Amino acid sequence: MNRTKTALAATLALTLATGAAQARDLAFSVFVPAASPTVQHVYQPWVDWFNEQTAGDDVQITLYAGGTLGRNPLAQAQMVADGVADLALTVPSYTPGVYPDFDVFELPGFAQNTAEGSQAALELYREGALTGYEDYYVVAMYSSGAYMLHTREPVATLADVEGLRFRVAGQIQTAVIEALGGVAQSMGAGEMAEAIDRGLIDGAMTDASVARTFRVADVAQNHYDSNLGVLVFTILMNRDVYDSLPESVHEVLAQSGQFIVDRQIEVYGPAIESNLEDWRNSDTHTLVIPTDEERAEIARRVQPVIDMVAANATPGLIDAYVAKLEDIRSR
Repeated sequence: MNRTKTALAATLALTLATGAAQARDLAFSVFVPAASPTVQHVYQPWVDWFNEQTAGDDVQITLYAGGTLGRNPLAQAQMVADGVADLALTVPSYTPGVYPDFDVFELPGFAQNTAEGSQAALELYREGALTGYEDYYVVAMYSSGAYMLHTREPVATLADVEGLRFRVAGQIQTAVIEALGGVAQSMGAGEMAEAIDRGLIDGAMTDASVARTFRVADVAQNHYDSNLGVLVFTILMNRDVYDSLPESVHEVLAQSGQFIVDRQIEVYGPAIESNLEDWRNSDTHTLVIPTDEERAEIARRVQPVIDMVAANATPGLIDAYVAKLEDIRSR
């Protein structure tokens, strides 16, 4: 009897040890600040939801925000490939020429807000219209709000952009600013506010939420709401890590893309509208909406950029993007 009990105890101990060994804690690298609205209201709620769904599989995700695992936004995909992180937030446009299909989202005059950009990007990817990231598992894809110009000095018309120095990220934003008569200056998001405050640049091209999160709006209190495209973000998972997870976890990951898009639309869009409303009613900020004539002029000037992107992207992608936006707006 004692031998039987001993054998049972040993078997139980081995079972528990095996289970403990199989428990997975996946590291999620996010380079944006932990205090940002996206981390607090999109990424962390998704991680919490995911961990609830996968508790029975002994799989969980731990979020490392603010560049804890690596601060360089350009290095995030490689960190996932190298196993430094299991998942990471990445920006396709930060590596020019590597993911040309994603450049279409940065074109002015298409997606008007984060709801349109996020849903269009996710659906086009799932439908196989976007190439890139074949070596990874794409957990989610979504967009920022529409980009605008934030400047120290007022920009009342498009003519006022001439010669101004703007912080940009990537070759498409560079091409857009140059097409509008500005001077593009590449730098990290965390450098924008200080560079404007010191007079090294005149403003930045970003959406209203990023402008507040990175304190750009503290030093650049004039806002030209010109719908200059959106920025697409992806959350990537190491392919080998994905393949090693049970099918039940795969099912949760398959649901994660829409979960994140829904949170982005629910939280990020209203945050942008709140900022715009604050600036509209502020005594210290100006908010300028371009006239129809100015929007037409912006479209005319950036047409060569659109043609360049179309030539490098999958044939027919821009038409598919336009059709997808029309479909989303009709729902």
